[in-house]
Amino acid sequence: MTIRILGQEYKVKTGGNSNHIQALSRYINEKVLNVQQEGKAVNTHELVAMVMLNMADDVAQAKTELESLKSSVTDKVEKLLLHIDKNIK
Repeated sequence: MTIRILGQEYKVKTGGNSNHIQALSRYINEKVLNVQQEGKAVNTHELVAMVMLNMADDVAQAKTELESLKSSVTDKVEKLLLHIDKNIK
């Protein structure tokens, strides 16, 4: 399949869902556009570096949120199990 990033076309082989791959390329292009509009990059190398930093930040935030949710769910499950145990006895 062919995707377009930074105005360049790339042919990629994927065993995955082509709609997902297209969505990923749109996500990358949105990040590129955001960095370009903010005027944070002068050349392509700086643009790519800023986009990668922004995407790494998105991943770090998602990981933090996921860990928080996991912890919250674990706490709630433990409390429910204790409550069930108390009521069964």
